[in-house]
Amino acid sequence: MHETTIHVRWGELDPYHHVNHATYLSYLEHARIAALESIGWGMDEIAATGHQVVVVRADVRFRSPATGGDELAVRTSILELRGASSRWRQVIAQAEEPILEAEITAACTDLRGRPARTPAEFQEALASLLE
Repeated sequence: MHETTIHVRWGELDPYHHVNHATYLSYLEHARIAALESIGWGMDEIAATGHQVVVVRADVRFRSPATGGDELAVRTSILELRGASSRWRQVIAQAEEPILEAEITAACTDLRGRPARTPAEFQEALASLLE
């Protein structure tokens, strides 16, 4: 599991003074990239193999809102690794209380967006994020 800290900025709030629902997707993406970087596979390293990882599904459950100035912890792990895809679990918490739960399905493609098997060395590194 990897943990990323997010500081809510005032410009990310909706008219109700809550973090806008679409902004949470950006938080989740930021945390997945940080998790990949933590295992030595940032976006540049993945692209250098002729591959990319794209989100094909996002299931999000909102439990309670965050607001400006809050500090959030995004916990990122992988539930399942397959030959060309992966399922990720992400939880956003505020003061240890989960406020959002997400399951993300990602697919490996070539740089033109065509499905491709995940390179073996990348797959090995991803295994370190398995729950």
